[in-house]
Amino acid sequence: MSYLLLFTITPVQDFIVQSRKLKDLFGSSDILSCMSEIGMKICKREGGEFIFPLLQEKEVSYPNRFLVEFKDKRIEEIKNIAKDIEDKLLKFLRGLNDLNHPKIYEHLENYFTFYWAVSEIESNYKSGFDKVEKLLAGAKNTRFFNQLGNGEGEKGRKCSICGERNVVIYNGKLKFPKEQYENDKPKKNKIAQKNEGLCGVCYVKRRYGDVKKGKFDSTADIALMHIFEKVKRKEFRLLNKNSQLFFRENLTEKYLKEQGLLGNKKLEDFLKEWEKFNKLLKEKNFKQTSYYAVIMFDGDSMGEWLSGKNLNADIKEFHRFMSKRLSLYSMEAKEIVKFPKGEAVYAGGDDFLGFVNLNYLFEVLKDLREKWDEIVNKLLQENFELKKDFTFSAGVVVAHYKTPLAYVLGKVREAEKTAKEFNNKRKNAITFTVLKRSGEIRKASIGFEKLDNLVGVQKRLKNYSDSFISKLEKEFSLMNEVDWYMVEVELRRLLKKSEIFDDEIVEKLDNLFENFNDFSHLLNFIKFLNREVQ
Repeated sequence: MSYLLLFTITPVQDFIVQSRKLKDLFGSSDILSCMSEIGMKICKREGGEFIFPLLQEKEVSYPNRFLVEFKDKRIEEIKNIAKDIEDKLLKFLRGLNDLNHPKIYEHLENYFTFYWAVSEIESNYKSGFDKVEKLLAGAKNTRFFNQLGNGEGEKGRKCSICGERNVVIYNGKLKFPKEQYENDKPKKNKIAQKNEGLCGVCYVKRRYGDVKKGKFDSTADIALMHIFEKVKRKEFRLLNKNSQLFFRENLTEKYLKEQGLLGNKKLEDFLKEWEKFNKLLKEKNFKQTSYYAVIMFDGDSMGEWLSGKNLNADIKEFHRFMSKRLSLYSMEAKEIVKFPKGEAVYAGGDDFLGFVNLNYLFEVLKDLREKWDEIVNKLLQENFELKKDFTFSAGVVVAHYKTPLAYVLGKVREAEKTAKEFNNKRKNAITFTVLKRSGEIRKASIGFEKLDNLVGVQKRLKNYSDSFISKLEKEFSLMNEVDWYMVEVELRRLLKKSEIFDDEIVEKLDNLFENFNDFSHLLNFIKFLNREVQ
């Protein structure tokens, strides 16, 4: 007799998105991946056969959900395996509480929920899979939780990042209600920024990110990668203490004192080193930008693919083959998004989250898509009778390095959702969102098949006047309905004045036109990009 065990760890999106620093983000991603790895290793030890993810020798990131088939085991044995996973995950969470503070563990234990379901494979694999999916969905509809504060909830100063739980760790001169100070006993720790308070969950993310941190600690690092590729940042000993110091706007006595960077140095010492850095940029003709990009995507219509709706084939064989291809793609995606192009936070199965230097944005998007087609879609098409292409939709947000990270992550999540809704939910699209420092927001969507045309237009406009974009927007923005014929006539007139007119550029612009709103935002995105990148 065979059984399927479907296990999932929640929450995921909120745990990742509620981050103030890059180390929080990397910490949250690594914690989730480690928890999944623990569960999967237990299943492997017990003789489980993985359906998805299909593990590789070098797994990049472990997804928060896994499906395992057990043969020659009784249902009670499999339930005990699931309970053992729960126990080991709770033990792992206890181990993250390096300060041995009771409130930290209480926050962690009440934050995570583990859902699992077991189903017998009776007549065939598909019926067993459909049943275990329904059982898990039913379990998620009933959530059990313990209220913090002995059933009365928590009263007191809340976490600076999530705003949901009481402060456990803090730095600076924060004030606490007497009851909270006596009961929770918040501890002072330099892992928190000045005047920042962290709950148990957000502290653990920060702490884990500190221990497991990558090469880059802030979004300023991402924005400067194209420069750090060619300039040895360690030569600028004072500025290298904090990557934001490479931006002149931060070289003030107030900022240096707040960050504890002055020591026995003076502001003049930092300014002198910055002048040396700025002189080097001019000599090498390097363009400095304050902006970076975030990319988030996942596979389109995954529910349909897993259910077998889009194929005429053995569904178990398809699940295993698809899982293997996605796992191999994850490793490739990590290789694509690394210094100096960016840094991947998470690459597991069909899900991806990464930070990209603005100078490499289009190159990275094209490489990610081409590898997807090469490793996943084309091989699925060759081995199975698929009714349509297996694609993904992406959200891309371009933001200033000082824009709050949690806000940026929320916007990229929103952009990804917009991409999946674009053009009557046809998916296979990208939504670009630009968050300017001024507060202006530009948002536009295109189908992935038009990315090459967008890149072509960007390159053509790079060395020419872009004033026609503002004029075009001003002329048509107040009209209720604008078709391509109207836009084309005016475009030809304006482009002739800009000295970049030819039929090829008009054809490329025609290809990008879906509606005037998206079209004008796309042109403004290109205009912005050309002013910021090398």
